[in-house]
Amino acid sequence: MTHRFTLNVHPADLLVLTNGYQSWSESELRPLLDTPVRAKLQWMTEQGQDPAFAPSDEAGVWRSHTLVALVREGSNRGWVGCALDAAHTFAHWEVRAAGDRVEVSCALEGPEVEVAWEETDDVIATVERLSAELGRRMGARTPAPLRVWCSWYSYFREVTLGDMLDNARLAKERELPFDVFQLDDGFQADLGDWFGADPTFGGHARDLPAQLAELGYRAGLWLAPFLVGPNSKLFAAHPEWLLKDDAGAPLLLGDNWGGPYAALDTTHPEALAWLRDLAATCRSWGYDYLKIDFLYAAAFPGVRHDPAVSRAQAYRMGLQAIRDGLGEDGFLLACGAPVAASIGIVDAMRTGPDVTPFWDDQPRRVLLGDGAVPATRSALQTTLARWYQHAWYQPDPDVMIARRELSLLRDHERGAMLGMLDTIGGLRASSDPIAMLGEADLALLRRSLEITAPDRPVALTTAGGPTVTQWARGTFNITDTAAGDLPARSFRVLDAGRSVGTHTQAQTLVELAHD
Repeated sequence: MTHRFTLNVHPADLLVLTNGYQSWSESELRPLLDTPVRAKLQWMTEQGQDPAFAPSDEAGVWRSHTLVALVREGSNRGWVGCALDAAHTFAHWEVRAAGDRVEVSCALEGPEVEVAWEETDDVIATVERLSAELGRRMGARTPAPLRVWCSWYSYFREVTLGDMLDNARLAKERELPFDVFQLDDGFQADLGDWFGADPTFGGHARDLPAQLAELGYRAGLWLAPFLVGPNSKLFAAHPEWLLKDDAGAPLLLGDNWGGPYAALDTTHPEALAWLRDLAATCRSWGYDYLKIDFLYAAAFPGVRHDPAVSRAQAYRMGLQAIRDGLGEDGFLLACGAPVAASIGIVDAMRTGPDVTPFWDDQPRRVLLGDGAVPATRSALQTTLARWYQHAWYQPDPDVMIARRELSLLRDHERGAMLGMLDTIGGLRASSDPIAMLGEADLALLRRSLEITAPDRPVALTTAGGPTVTQWARGTFNITDTAAGDLPARSFRVLDAGRSVGTHTQAQTLVELAHD
């Protein structure tokens, strides 16, 4: 089923607001006549986009998932489209410049669902209303945000049990207000072999929760539950559980952990039972908080055990199995996940690419066209363009990098990160080795852990970068040049007396907006 609409307006007069397919897929606000870039390498498309509906790479042809908006430049008037159910169906929006008019279509991959299409004098409010309606219909879960320390952005796959406990003890000594300590990638024997330990970890993942509880912290654990390493025991033991290519061989995709990986076929009953057991086992070890990553693999195009199941439904089946194993009272943070299809099952969602201790990876982003590249600039662009998604789950804008050691971020760039956290709301997180932090770093970290309510945009323009940059609380400039008196790569607070919770964050943001 494809819905079609024609707008008798010149494409040069419009901006388009897009929503990427999964957590890392770029979302942006751009002139309609610009060119959306497709990644030059296939594995980048597989790992950062929807290969079945990738960016067009064609001037004036924009693709968006679930929701799209068109804005008359210089105003807040325009049109908004939104699918009102995403549990079984992917909604593929395409906006195409066609001479002196614009053609819009919404192709439904899966069962037919209701699609809203509205002309409006207030695009911002209409985006918020329709996205909230989608969240309501899908039973969105939006529990209180948590403050999390995770191991990834400092220790990566070299993390040890000792690293986790050392940081937890230091956090307690310095009275840092974390709720959860989350062990990230590096503890497991292999992708899929989650019950075994990497010998360099110095223990087993089940050894950690009780020791964290003694320090007053909840235990969190990272998993990529739908991925299977090609050299893993699971791959060898159960090839029938894997997503297949057209020749019937296990499909390999992406490029991480030294090469491509396989994906579980979440329409296979035995694979679903294994997923439930995986989550239940982690819960029995003491983990009631799971960060589940690389989730797009369950919706990857391929040959499934049950060919009648749509990609969106296959993904949802796998996600529900994890929820069933963890329990309704467990906390699920999704990442690398088809965002709208996750509503109602996950508690929180990463809403942009990974941040980094540097501003931009311009060669990969520009020369290779990878808009989902890990970089602080990329995280700001996509996260800010998804402001309305707090109605779907708690947003996870990713960690604050407060450290000055082992970081290339300048102070005004850290100020932009802090501004993003304050603007978007949701989870708060850190990954800095706590022993590395000086007094100024600790002060910045404490401010970044203050929970805030989401802000609202005041305008949709491209001033300050290809995203939503003008907010009630302040203005972003994510470009590499000054915008008037606003420096490049910075955020400026508009109301310098505004209080956040019981603390005033504004002065810190003003200071960090300048060198």
